Amino acid sequence: MFNFLKLKPITIAVLLFVLSLPIQMISSLIEERQQLSTLVHHEIANSSSRDQWVVGPILVLETEHYQQENLVNQQLVKPYSQVQLILPNQMQINSDLNSEIRSRGIYQTRLYHTKNNWILHYELPAKLGFDREPQVSPTAEVGNVRLKSARLVMGLSDMRGLIGMPKLMLDQQQLKIIPGTGLDALNGVQAALDLDMLLIKPNFDLTLQMDITGTEHLSMLPIADQSSWTLSADWPHPSFVGRFLPIKHDVRSDGFSATWQSSQFANDVKTNLNKCLLSNTRCVELKEQSFFVNLVEPVDHYQQSYRSVKYALLVLVVSFSVFYLFELLAKLAIHPMQYLFVGLALAMFYLLLISLSEVLGFALAYAVAAAACILLCGFYTIAVLQSRQKGLSFTAGLSALYGLLFMILRAEDMALLAGSLLLFVVLSGVMLSTRHLNWYQLQGNAPSVNDEKDMAE
Repeated sequence: MFNFLKLKPITIAVLLFVLSLPIQMISSLIEERQQLSTLVHHEIANSSSRDQWVVGPILVLETEHYQQENLVNQQLVKPYSQVQLILPNQMQINSDLNSEIRSRGIYQTRLYHTKNNWILHYELPAKLGFDREPQVSPTAEVGNVRLKSARLVMGLSDMRGLIGMPKLMLDQQQLKIIPGTGLDALNGVQAALDLDMLLIKPNFDLTLQMDITGTEHLSMLPIADQSSWTLSADWPHPSFVGRFLPIKHDVRSDGFSATWQSSQFANDVKTNLNKCLLSNTRCVELKEQSFFVNLVEPVDHYQQSYRSVKYALLVLVVSFSVFYLFELLAKLAIHPMQYLFVGLALAMFYLLLISLSEVLGFALAYAVAAAACILLCGFYTIAVLQSRQKGLSFTAGLSALYGLLFMILRAEDMALLAGSLLLFVVLSGVMLSTRHLNWYQLQGNAPSVNDEKDMAE
């Protein structure tokens, strides 16, 4: 009589292939929902403020240099305009950051609000860096330098994120701030300086208070000879990237604090700043030298759902292997349709997970989806296996498998290690539990004594 158990492994393999199709469709659905969430995030950022790159304050001097121009029959003295950037000697920034959740429908994105305080010290070079002493109203002689204007500019990548009016103080005197920087490559605000004061007082101190809002990323450009930035935030998952990492940081469950430092010997900000702001080149290289922090979700529910789908085949293989062992050991006849129904219930878990996680959050959605699928499979297997004890054993094993899977998904850096250990433990359990089985005898095809003698010879 033909033994149908011989064909059951092939049947199970075919069923696994068939079930991989809806699992692949669920995986594609997760990617589509994640893309839609990203689109909504960009729409919220467009409606409020994008990530912020802060530059300044920078002293901008506009001058005219009188030079001789030789013509055919005469010599003329003509003024030539020039823009010069002067950076501070010391800059210290202190920032406090508070995060906020903005929602649109079921989708959310994170905004931040920062209160920032700058303390700067300027020591202007002799003659402001020119060969001759600049004057406000010089005579039109060759070599003279006319100081046309002086202003402090503060750059901000997205001006919609500027909250209120900044407060700029120069040696206890408040300066008037107006929109614009006068530089094509930089958005922001500016404050005019008194030219006579600048000529007679080359050293001065500045303080600036400015509140900024943005999304996800915040970066500060270290423009001074000695620059430092101290940031305190209420978000416990920062990502420090870029060329300059914090010299110290403290990440807690209720937030983090970090301090960056840089000097003119460690960066090339001055050269790249002149090329970026005056000739609109090397701006990418300039941004790379910023102090940079990113407020991230360590593992969002879309990433966790997508990662969980990668373990779907493992869950199906383990479940079908248990069914097949019950079929062999208990002499049960489990129909392929019963395998298929259990497989569809296990695949349904991932669809429930992604749909519920958008509303309830990943942890609660995982618990609800797992409980629903475990209960459904438990009641069904009790009838299929014709034994309450075997059905409850299968239910307990499936519960343990989902519990281990949840621990793996919640892990960040140790996820690969935990998943590898789980696979090893499952394979070890199957091998150890079946090490004494005579597979030929279970399938009714045990070799005879004469066959064993022939094989031995």
